[in-house]
Amino acid sequence: MIKGLTAVLLAAVISAPTAAAQVKFSYSKLYTQLKHNYGENHPDVKIGYFMVSPSSGATCQITKAWMTKKAHYEEFEIPASQELPLPIDNHLRKVNPDVFIETAGTQACDISFQVLAKNSFGSEVTEEEVNNLVPQMTTMMQDLGGMFASWFMPEVEGVTVHFADAQPELKTSEGRTIDVNGKVAVIRASELKSGERVFFPQEPLKVTPWIPQS
Repeated sequence: MIKGLTAVLLAAVISAPTAAAQVKFSYSKLYTQLKHNYGENHPDVKIGYFMVSPSSGATCQITKAWMTKKAHYEEFEIPASQELPLPIDNHLRKVNPDVFIETAGTQACDISFQVLAKNSFGSEVTEEEVNNLVPQMTTMMQDLGGMFASWFMPEVEGVTVHFADAQPELKTSEGRTIDVNGKVAVIRASELKSGERVFFPQEPLKVTPWIPQS
């Protein structure tokens, strides 16, 4: 009876569907945007790849990602930000391995590159750091857009801070508060006083550009 029950349970586990969606890309295709991280005019800003829901725009959870070419296999360690930690290597571009990404749930997610701050932030960001990032983010976006991008692309005017959990508000060293929309806060460079600091209740997942909506 016990053996029969064990067999039934084992069969149920094997037949259970896996709640994951898998997509495949060639490394050379992803390298097309990653190569901009070599640019010398935006040393504190980079391109990062994320999996995004096509319906909501929310970042999808990567459950597993790996790169393979014939007998070579390398699995990636996914950070809390859910950025795909691809190496930037011209030799890999020539070898062109396949990159596989699995995301939680059964709905396929789209891959999307984002401009973001290269360094992580702990408990605060300073006015100087924000005003250092803003022009570099503008430059990176213009580089991505090509030769004539500067003619029509609006400039970055602040940063967007993304948290893992919803936050009530952010406080600054000047006694001001900055509203948080769920898990996202916008810090406008023009509103920061010289030397002002913005305090974070938890370490941000990522810091991306903020462009005013026309």
